[in-house]
Amino acid sequence: MTAIELREELFREMNPLLDSETAMKKIIAYVKGLVVARKIEQEAAQKKGYKVKNVSPDIEKWSGCAMFTQEEIDNDPRLKSILSK
Repeated sequence: MTAIELREELFREMNPLLDSETAMKKIIAYVKGLVVARKIEQEAAQKKGYKVKNVSPDIEKWSGCAMFTQEEIDNDPRLKSILSK
């Protein structure tokens, strides 16, 4: 789908909700949340110096499964080099 087609679909889906003040407030709150989340991701990526990519839940479940003490990091130059990047 092109960006124009996506925009048309978005407005077509929102159109029935535009008669309800409650629904419009929910839509606005959701969209604002998306904007804030995107800004936070961009700032985090700039701080890290690399692009953050989403991974599948199967891979993400292994995140943080290895831990190192500060002493282990200090005593292993390869580990220290990797973690300093």
